[in-house]
Amino acid sequence: MPTTGHSVYFENAVGRITEDPHGYAFVHYHDVPRQLIELRALLTHLGQLLLRRNWHRVLIDMHQIKPLSEDEKAMLTAEWYSGKIARPQPLCTVFWMAKDVIARLSVHEMQIEARKHQNESTAFATLAEARAYLLNC
Repeated sequence: MPTTGHSVYFENAVGRITEDPHGYAFVHYHDVPRQLIELRALLTHLGQLLLRRNWHRVLIDMHQIKPLSEDEKAMLTAEWYSGKIARPQPLCTVFWMAKDVIARLSVHEMQIEARKHQNESTAFATLAEARAYLLNC
């Protein structure tokens, strides 16, 4: 996981948020089963970081992620994309795609939801491609 030179902002069982010196948040999801309360905490801290730094860009490493559950998708829609969890709007969110095909499909569903809320959401096969795109977002 590429976090050299990045300051860890928050970490829990679900993932780690680091601050990239190029002005974006980097979120790495751990390869573990997720609890909604832990996912909500991670997103709450992500929103706080983005607001505090006045950032609108997020790079998300979902390479090892398990598929999103229906409860997780519902929570993301009702709380993250709706703005119930405080965060800047709109966001430019770039994903390093999951290796697992089912996980990629569940993330794709969330990308469609993100676009409904005027957020840019793009996925890439490599971390280098994702980073390059994000820096121009």
